[in-house]
Amino acid sequence: MKELTPAAITFGGSNTYSGVSTSRTLMLRELTSLFATVPAASSIDDYKYAIITQNVLLKPSAVTRSKTYSYLRDRFGLNPDIPIFSSLRLLWERDPAGQPLMALLVAAFRDPVLRSTIPLVIQRSPYQPILSPEFAEQINLAFPGKLRDKTLKSTGENTTSTYKQSGHLSGKSHCIRQRVTPTPGSTILAFLLASLNGSGGTALFDTEWVQILDSPNESLLAEARIAASRGWLEYRHAGDVLEITFRQLKSAVGALQ
Repeated sequence: MKELTPAAITFGGSNTYSGVSTSRTLMLRELTSLFATVPAASSIDDYKYAIITQNVLLKPSAVTRSKTYSYLRDRFGLNPDIPIFSSLRLLWERDPAGQPLMALLVAAFRDPVLRSTIPLVIQRSPYQPILSPEFAEQINLAFPGKLRDKTLKSTGENTTSTYKQSGHLSGKSHCIRQRVTPTPGSTILAFLLASLNGSGGTALFDTEWVQILDSPNESLLAEARIAASRGWLEYRHAGDVLEITFRQLKSAVGALQ
């Protein structure tokens, strides 16, 4: 994937190499538990206090708690001043079925290592295998010489687990590509990330942000209409003209900051 635009960076994305994928998976279970415990209006200090001091994620040591906080912060932001995190938090409880895909989209938006593997997943047809060494190879191509062989191996394994958590893979030692099902929340996030990176109209469907949702255009438009009915985006579609904007979502996110 191309580097993120300045608008995407301002919204909370990153082009800076991060080591979170070398050490952790998507961390969906931890994020779900954290959001179930910490109110949506909380500050970054509240999230830190909950994880490190209160140990709401039940980690066995102070060191593990501190690392968990750091990795979750890198993955998702944990800061209402970061628009993409506020967007995720706003949609999270409103679209429970979309939580795995929304978590993946935000994590990839903030982590270029994970983001570099999206083309491999998109190109693989359902029920075909994807092995962790393939992810390692893809990452090595994107960041040549950055990681040693042992770290590449573990990063490939972590990435495999990440896509299991998002629903794109199933299986244990032999992982098979699965087709995921988009929801209104995951669709709006995918369109938003594509828009922040310069796409609009029907060109949104040509972006990897949208293609990772595994769905035909008509299905995604149906989800967009549902999102519009809930006040999450503005939607106009007539013939070949498609207009999707995010004024209401951005206004709601701004209210959380």
